[in-house]
Amino acid sequence: MGMAASIEHKSEGESEEKLEYASTCMIPTSFIKLKLVKKKSTSHNTRLFTFSTGKTPLNLPTCACILVRGFDAEGKEAIRPYTPVTQGKKTFDLLIKVYENGVVSQYLDKLKIKDLVEFKHIPFNIKIQYPFNKKTITMLCGGTGISPMWQALDKLLTTKGDTTEVVMLFGNRGMEDILMKKELKKAEKKSKGRFKCHHILSSAAKEPIKGYSGLVGRIDKEKIEKLAFPPSADTMVFVCGVPAMYDSLCGPRNEKELPKDSALAELGYTEDMVFKF
Repeated sequence: MGMAASIEHKSEGESEEKLEYASTCMIPTSFIKLKLVKKKSTSHNTRLFTFSTGKTPLNLPTCACILVRGFDAEGKEAIRPYTPVTQGKKTFDLLIKVYENGVVSQYLDKLKIKDLVEFKHIPFNIKIQYPFNKKTITMLCGGTGISPMWQALDKLLTTKGDTTEVVMLFGNRGMEDILMKKELKKAEKKSKGRFKCHHILSSAAKEPIKGYSGLVGRIDKEKIEKLAFPPSADTMVFVCGVPAMYDSLCGPRNEKELPKDSALAELGYTEDMVFKF
């Protein structure tokens, strides 16, 4: 899958040319333009963007992401990775939080329906691949870190014959920041006990939130020890969130090693049991 294939492909608004592909994904290793066909708000600062793939499905493997190129007001480019939360026969959806100083998220938020956006998919975008061949998986995520987790979870729960059990610790600031809340609740119900999601709200540690009786604070060593599957050769821990979350739980995202003073290492997890998205 890591080897690029050469295929004839025609993207939205472009002539046919020879392109290289990093995986089964229809998006090549060089930028092509795809059309925005739908946009809706899912929270006060989060949007769901739907893009057309023409006559071909996205066919992005699990787990993998794609790169989006955007521009600031002066025309300076920025490139960011995003993981689709759904893939249809002719479309895919990106769930994106719009940050005040986020070049790409601001660029996307200002787009109009039918505008074209540049995408590419390179070998580095291909992460741990399904099937994961583990009996249990613990997902530790915060905010938009839910996207790659959902991609993996959906594959695990919808693949016939898969019996993997999954527990998720999902950290957010407040109730209004929880992304895909309805989808997670539905997945939990349909899983028949295979999937459990624990919400953790940091703002609730300072002041009680009306209607919320879940966990408070942040994802930490104590919560992982109590709720996650214990270390073993048959388990994996997936981590995705902000840099501070990686630092405390498993060390920097771009380093495979687990620092001895990280929460997961202190609990007995080893490098081969942890994957950092």
